[in-house]
Amino acid sequence: MTREPVSARMARVYVLLLSLLALTGTMQMPIASRYRIASVPGLAWLGDFWLTHRLHYAAAAGLLFVVSYLATRWVLEWRRDFALTPLGFVRAAAVLLLILTGAVRVLKNLPEVSFAPDPTMLVDWAHLGLAFLLGFIALARLIFRAPYVQDLRDGEHHRQQQRSGGPVS
Repeated sequence: MTREPVSARMARVYVLLLSLLALTGTMQMPIASRYRIASVPGLAWLGDFWLTHRLHYAAAAGLLFVVSYLATRWVLEWRRDFALTPLGFVRAAAVLLLILTGAVRVLKNLPEVSFAPDPTMLVDWAHLGLAFLLGFIALARLIFRAPYVQDLRDGEHHRQQQRSGGPVS
């Protein structure tokens, strides 16, 4: 079994933030009111656009913190002992693109910034599509039991690097 560099606690925080982002991002569309989700007792808050909007921004800030923390740990520590698998690389790229499209959406929401309708729609659809892609990546990981990272310390690569005296990264 491959050892993961990320702690179980950090993984739970990441999943919690992504779940909150998925919920609040979906509810900013008029889905909660249109399909009467907001009429279910205890779920009226999902129909409040400004509340879900603020929660989405707060969760996005949390995700930025977690991703920055993990990227820093990767660069400073983990890259010597771990390598991204193809699935891990696709997930990292999807998260990065999701953050970038989210940043463009934040800019678009500023009162002094105006985008043409076509680029706005492109960014909106890309942001939504990337969110779905992250869900499909997680589902693929569960179905195929594919790891996001590979432990290099268990492989021949690590032993060869140690013998040759070269860097492990």
